[in-house]
Amino acid sequence: MNKFRFGIIGCGVIGPWHADAIRAIPEAELVACADVVEEKARTMGEKYGIDWHTDINELLQREDIDIVNICVPSGLRKDIAVPAARAGKHIIAEKPLEITLEKCDEIIKAARDNGVKLGVIFQARFSDGVQTLINALNKGKFGKLVYGEASVKWYRTQEYYDSAGWRGTWALDGGGALMNQSIHVVDLLQWIMGDVESLFAYTGLLAHERIETEDTAIASIKFKSGALGSIVGMTSAYPGYAKKIEIYGTKGSAILENDAIVAWNFAEEDEEDKLIKEGQTKKKTEAVGASSATAGLAIEGHRRQIFDFIEAIKKDAEPLVNGEEGRKSVEIILGIYQSAKERKEVRFPIK
Repeated sequence: MNKFRFGIIGCGVIGPWHADAIRAIPEAELVACADVVEEKARTMGEKYGIDWHTDINELLQREDIDIVNICVPSGLRKDIAVPAARAGKHIIAEKPLEITLEKCDEIIKAARDNGVKLGVIFQARFSDGVQTLINALNKGKFGKLVYGEASVKWYRTQEYYDSAGWRGTWALDGGGALMNQSIHVVDLLQWIMGDVESLFAYTGLLAHERIETEDTAIASIKFKSGALGSIVGMTSAYPGYAKKIEIYGTKGSAILENDAIVAWNFAEEDEEDKLIKEGQTKKKTEAVGASSATAGLAIEGHRRQIFDFIEAIKKDAEPLVNGEEGRKSVEIILGIYQSAKERKEVRFPIK
């Protein structure tokens, strides 16, 4: 069996999760890693028994790598993704794809122009709970969607922000509680509810010092379908609680906590619904990621998404989360920042 050969660029916090996910796929092989910080590159290379580089271009020029996983700080991804595309490498980028729409568009164009696949990590889309909800949505079980709510009420210590100079900066993090921690639920909400028509938002820095961005944000949303919604993103809520997605329709509603179904109610229930309700989480769900960047994080979502990406290459199809899909959550978050700054409603597409 010919394997798809991977290289990871960025050997910090999330790189090892990509490495473990790749190694959990029989068709995938982890070949090399790279980081401009020699200690990080060497440590990861030795841990996984792979080649390591401090020159990213050396990795991109290797003929034995088909796919690169970009795990560097958010505001640096375009500078790696565009050369990767030109080198003929398929690209999997961590979320967000980039921190401006212009940079997102440059990456998307480079991938299209060079005939390579582009995927953006939103592993929550692949969870069992979210997939069950999407299947019910596609069957029309919710009726007309009327309201959707996404909330991330997490906590990060001041030490978390102080531990890395790029965290909480506009230039490299691209934002705070929304762009970094809450972007997964922003992606899920727009995927489920559809395109945004307009929003109004407030943001604040209420619990931390020495960072440029928000640690608390709230937005009211009107979707193009006419449905309403809201987004709450926080790293100021001690001690941190489970992230939630709530979807309400005229014929049914569902609530997910950390991607597990905790409420499932429909006007017309069948045997499948009964089984879902019997299997739904009865105990308190663990607040994965609520107080730490890696607490409770598992590789299964990454594994499923990387497998989907490999299948897209094999079939010459689009991965579930391609560049255009990955761009949508960035636009919504930038719209929230614009609304909070200008104190007015923002309409989409944003200017």
